[in-house]
Amino acid sequence: MALKIRLRQQGCNNRQTYRVVVSDSRCKRDGKYVEKLGWYLPHLNENNCQIDTERLNYWLGQGAQMSEQVETLATHLNPDLMKQFNEQKHAQRIKRSAKRRALKK
Repeated sequence: MALKIRLRQQGCNNRQTYRVVVSDSRCKRDGKYVEKLGWYLPHLNENNCQIDTERLNYWLGQGAQMSEQVETLATHLNPDLMKQFNEQKHAQRIKRSAKRRALKK
C-alpha cells in the first residue's frame, strides 16, 4: 500500500479548513485516512498550522511520501526536521547507487 501524507479538505464553502493526514494514495482527497497528523487553517494569519512532528517522522520512516503542500507546511513549522529528513534521504540514495554499482561489477 502506497501511503501519502496530504491535506484533507474540511469545512464549508469560503471557509475551508484542512487536516494533515496519512492516507492510501489510491483514496479520494476527502476519503478515508489512516491517521490524522494535524490541521491547517489558511484563513488565519498566525498560528494557522499544527503538525505532530513525531508521528510525521514515524510515517516518513515507514516510506510515506509527502505532498508539496504538506512539505511546505512542515518546513515552516520545523525546518530542522525537514533538513534532517532530506539528508537521510540523500544518504539512502547514495547507498542504493553504491549497491547497484557493486552488483554490476
